[in-house]
Amino acid sequence: MKQNFYVILGISADASVEEIKAAFRRRALELHPDKSGLTTGPFIEAQEAYATLSDPARRRDYDRQIRRRPVEPVTGFRDMALNEFATVQPSFDELFDRLWSNFSGFDQPKAEHLESLTLEVILDPVEARTGGRVRVEIPARAECSTCGGHGHLAGYECWRCAGHGTLTTECPVDINYPAGIRNGYVLRLPLTQFGIHNFFLTVVFRVSGKEVL
Repeated sequence: MKQNFYVILGISADASVEEIKAAFRRRALELHPDKSGLTTGPFIEAQEAYATLSDPARRRDYDRQIRRRPVEPVTGFRDMALNEFATVQPSFDELFDRLWSNFSGFDQPKAEHLESLTLEVILDPVEARTGGRVRVEIPARAECSTCGGHGHLAGYECWRCAGHGTLTTECPVDINYPAGIRNGYVLRLPLTQFGIHNFFLTVVFRVSGKEVL
């Protein structure tokens, strides 16, 4: 977990909303890159701390999170970006121009048709036998979590999104595959929830090798 938000703002865990606002104003004056000469990192952390602790629901979730004991990693789990896959169709050169057109702000060509973004996942025999999950990191446009999409925070332009309210980021798509999966198993998923309208995701599972008993 990141540095404690209460520590970042220099307040106690039972601070009131007014104390949180006052602490953020003070820290913003101290840390703003235009005034402090520091990098943007400390100021962004202060903005994230304020955005979380000044919202009652987000603060409750955060307080539960910092009290929670660490969770053991899930077995049979992989977290992969597109460039980590051995096989991606269409090719990267074709893929990214078309993919980023969803977030460019320009209208997509009317003749553009829905195309499959096909990924090949290689499983070893144990993974195929036990089942598991693959998380694919898909480039997407998302609301800035620091400013909540407003582009500003307590009178300051959000440094993370430069006032736009959104960020080009990577969103995780969790793909569960069953135990006893066979070679060539295929799953297809839409990507419209990530703002991608000209691709759907096709994942082809391949089983490689023999299990050692």
